[in-house]
Amino acid sequence: MRRWYFVIVGLLVTAAGTYGAYMAVHPTYDAKASIVLIPPKVAITTGDNPYLYLGGLDQALGVLQVKVSAPEVSGDLVKRYPGGILTVTRDVTTSGPILAISATADDPSSVMKLLQGAEDLVPSTLATLQAQLRVPPDSVITSMKLSSDDVPTKVSKSQLQTMAMVAVGGVAGTVVFVGLIDRLMARRARMKPVRTLKRALKKASKERHKAEEPVESEEPNLEAGVVTVTTFGTRVRGRFRPSPVQHSHRTVHPRDAQTAGDKPTTLAPASWDDARP
Repeated sequence: MRRWYFVIVGLLVTAAGTYGAYMAVHPTYDAKASIVLIPPKVAITTGDNPYLYLGGLDQALGVLQVKVSAPEVSGDLVKRYPGGILTVTRDVTTSGPILAISATADDPSSVMKLLQGAEDLVPSTLATLQAQLRVPPDSVITSMKLSSDDVPTKVSKSQLQTMAMVAVGGVAGTVVFVGLIDRLMARRARMKPVRTLKRALKKASKERHKAEEPVESEEPNLEAGVVTVTTFGTRVRGRFRPSPVQHSHRTVHPRDAQTAGDKPTTLAPASWDDARP
């Protein structure tokens, strides 16, 4: 891979983001308990087994579930613990009148305290409901705890999901970024000869225009006998001996012609041997 260094940078950024997600999203802890309702004494034949009479408590179980789940009953308990969540449902794994309690919190200590509070809340709420209806003592339904977790269970699902999302997004972003960089650099490499040719053509055009510009000729220095001649863009200086210039009616020396304002028509150099560029 030609852009491996960009890949390494992208992977390092992805690793840093994944670690940040691991530190930002904390795992939660769950604890569960089960409570069964016990029928009243009047519903049980003397000397018989109470578990044989659990079938008629489904309605009471539904009422108790709704009451315990109500915010006015369990809301204060849940607010005591950070990240606390309390769920009270009927145990669907059995046909008996059993409540399934699930508590969730941010740390093990809080979740165990929340679960214990829910276990205490169920029998007190059941007693309050029956006391409001003035149920006779022999007809009172009671409850009994069947099971309860001693150690909470660590749940890292949300943490792992967040880390996986960050990691996948980082890798995908790295691949896309490296692909774009590779395309841009390849395009720049293809355009480099074109830019070089354009610069060369532009430079050649400027030099051609510069060579074609007219060069102002210098006035010949008649006193010193020096003249500058421009031939094909090359300036050559030469010495000559002034000679008389023939006019129609008189002979005028070049010095006299310059003084009188007349311009000589011919210049006769004695020798160009000493001409120098």
